[in-house]
Amino acid sequence: MAPSPDPTVNDLRRELEKALDALQECLRHLSRHAEMNAALHCSERVMYSPLHAKTEAAVTGIKHALTRTEQHPATSPEHSDANCPWFYLLADFDRCEHGRHQEDPCGGSCGTRSQGNPHMRTGHVIGYNLRREHIVMPHRDDKTDPKAWRQTKAEDA
Repeated sequence: MAPSPDPTVNDLRRELEKALDALQECLRHLSRHAEMNAALHCSERVMYSPLHAKTEAAVTGIKHALTRTEQHPATSPEHSDANCPWFYLLADFDRCEHGRHQEDPCGGSCGTRSQGNPHMRTGHVIGYNLRREHIVMPHRDDKTDPKAWRQTKAEDA
C-alpha cells in the first residue's frame, strides 16, 4: 500500500494493523482451545465460543476498514505485485465453503480442519499462460509468491 497523503490515516492504519495482528492471534488461541476441549471430551464436533464469533467479526471489520483506506492502485505510483488488488482474490482460492483456508480450524461440515476448496486443490492446474505453461494452485504457504503459481514444462514432466 502506498502511504496516504494524510498522516492521520497512516497512523490509524498502523494501529488497525496492530489490532488485527493481535485479534488474529486471539482467534488462533480460541480455536485451539475449542479444539482441545472437543478432544478432551471425545466430541466429534468443535464448539466455538461466542467470543470466537465476536473476534472474527472484529477481524472482518478491521480488514474492511483497512481496505477502505487503501490508496487506489491506479492512482498509486508504487503499484506492484505486492499491493495488487487481485492478490486478495487469489489468496482466497483455497477457502472451503465455510470461508476457512485449507487446514485451518473449521466447525462446518469439513470437520475439525478445513478441507479447502474442492474445486482448487493444491497442485491442480487452474489455467494456462501465453506460453502454454500451467498455472497451478500453490501450497498455502507459497500463495504470496507469484512464482509458486507458475509451473514450467520441466516441472510438469
